[in-house]
Amino acid sequence: MTGCQPGEEIPPEGQASQQVPTNEGSPSGAPQSTVNSTETDPASIPSMWEAGPHAQTYVLNDLGMNSTCARCHAPINYVPSMDDMPESCAACKFEVEPPPPTVAEIDWEHIPCNTCHRVKKGVVDPKYAWLSVPPIDEYEDLAITTDLCLKCHGQIDMAGHEMPDLANVHAGYTCTQCHDAHATTATCASEICHANVLNPTTPIPGHDEDHQAVTCWACHDAAGLAVGTDDQGNWVTLLPDFSTPYASHNIVKQASCDRCHFLNNPWNLSEDVLR
Repeated sequence: MTGCQPGEEIPPEGQASQQVPTNEGSPSGAPQSTVNSTETDPASIPSMWEAGPHAQTYVLNDLGMNSTCARCHAPINYVPSMDDMPESCAACKFEVEPPPPTVAEIDWEHIPCNTCHRVKKGVVDPKYAWLSVPPIDEYEDLAITTDLCLKCHGQIDMAGHEMPDLANVHAGYTCTQCHDAHATTATCASEICHANVLNPTTPIPGHDEDHQAVTCWACHDAAGLAVGTDDQGNWVTLLPDFSTPYASHNIVKQASCDRCHFLNNPWNLSEDVLR
């Protein structure tokens, strides 16, 4: 499976062309343009998608099954129950057979273009829409990109699947005001956000060489998440299991040094810091 190919018919594996959508309105104080800029070259979208997590979503649960996981990890593979189908489908009085418990990786569709966009004759509609019922190609129109993202990234009663807590200084932002819509990457040091934080004209405590491996959210988190290092040695916030890195979305400007530099901290960090 590959990403969208501008100006081409859809090959058998589901490629498609795509124009870049315009962004929705920004809340007060939010950047008017985003990493998902309308200036993005459509020809770059396939490689951006392939480099992102939506191109590789295959999963298995502890029992080696994934048919339920497919609801978010590969919506096209997901077989809904009759309860999930539109009411109009009940008029035909047909039944949906239960899916096999496991979808093989070779058959796994990941998150291709037509999950979030209507595709007609090989061209992707730049407007986003949710493929709500894949078996009948039914879509749901949505007001903002966040509504689309939360179709999969909402709260799920499963460890590691917490819903992003977008609060405080970023409250009201849409997902694509920080995240690229296809690569899903985000950076606080964007030219349109906090361009001077890494090389400030006026020194900022904590924005120095000693903290190069500290992520922004490790200090500026307001959700009370635990702090620790990931497998690459970067300081991050962690989920309640104290082992899974998770980028806090609940951010404040002021940061307290004693979040890490406290008495008898487990990392042997200095307790003598400016506050």
